[in-house]
Amino acid sequence: MSQSTILTLLPQTTYVNDGTGDPYDVTGNAIQGASYYLGNQDLQTLSYKFSEVTGNLIIEAALSNPPLEADWFKVYEKNANNAANANSNLNSYTNLTGNFVYMRAKIKDFNNGVVQHVKVSY
Repeated sequence: MSQSTILTLLPQTTYVNDGTGDPYDVTGNAIQGASYYLGNQDLQTLSYKFSEVTGNLIIEAALSNPPLEADWFKVYEKNANNAANANSNLNSYTNLTGNFVYMRAKIKDFNNGVVQHVKVSY
């Protein structure tokens, strides 16, 4: 029997910089990864949808339960700088391989736009 789980790493998040604000970092909640529930499961699919986002998407994982701040390490990064991209509306996915017990998403230097979602499925 196959199992499919979809978890939200970062829900819809909006930031409109009117020129007076500084970029900031957004960190989603830690969620249990595939290895937490399924043991040796090492394939997760990350999907994300952005609209005119300026910032960097970073996916972090931890192998410990529960994870401490020092346990997190980067497993994926995507530059979502709308000034650098001709198409600033990103709707994409990628596969991540690893026995991750916990995962979380960050938007680093978030300066503008709408993060529709960042999700992981396994």
